[in-house]
Amino acid sequence: MRREAQVARDTIVTDADRDLGVVRRAIAVDGLRQSEAPADLRRRVANLAPGTYVDDILAEQDSTLYRWPDRLSDAMRVYVEPASDVAAWDPRYPDMARTVFDEWGEAGFPLRFTFVLDSTAADLSIRWIDRFPPVEGQRIGVTERTQNNLFQISRARIDVALHDSGGRRIPSALVAGIVRHEVGHALGLNHANDPSSVMYRESATQTISTTDRATLRLLYLVPAGTLKE
Repeated sequence: MRREAQVARDTIVTDADRDLGVVRRAIAVDGLRQSEAPADLRRRVANLAPGTYVDDILAEQDSTLYRWPDRLSDAMRVYVEPASDVAAWDPRYPDMARTVFDEWGEAGFPLRFTFVLDSTAADLSIRWIDRFPPVEGQRIGVTERTQNNLFQISRARIDVALHDSGGRRIPSALVAGIVRHEVGHALGLNHANDPSSVMYRESATQTISTTDRATLRLLYLVPAGTLKE
């Protein structure tokens, strides 16, 4: 029986931390298991690793890969908040966010998406907020993921700020970059050390790179699980 994680716990964010986004993970309660032995998974990942930053992800996630189960026949339900009373909200943002899923989809992976209007029925939701509290430093985007005991992602929530912690409006192009970055987290990616990647820790680029897509493709060519014995 699959058991879901109970409490999201993770990164302590300091004033000096300038991450574009962070993954807050809910850890499975007990009974962790996977479909492929760690040694076999290591070999498969090593064969696919060239041209990707999977090593950066493994270093940040304790040698573990998380991904959604295949969702081709049963599309993933995505909720994008359709309106907001947050100052600086742009009515074009929901369409932009939906387009981001097409951009990531160019990587080629076994997921389909359908957009729903009921947030309670969604597997993945995107919401617009004014800003993160000062204690979170320069935070402008956060993804919270829930993983089950099969190392599979079962739910994700993205919060995108429209102002920085000082109250300055975030430009529309950067908001789009935040959404691309956070959707990457929600699909299973973590941070890359390459500034040309949209998954870089800071807002160096707003464009999904060939390496970003190659890394996401790798993630869905192997089963979820730990590479450690």
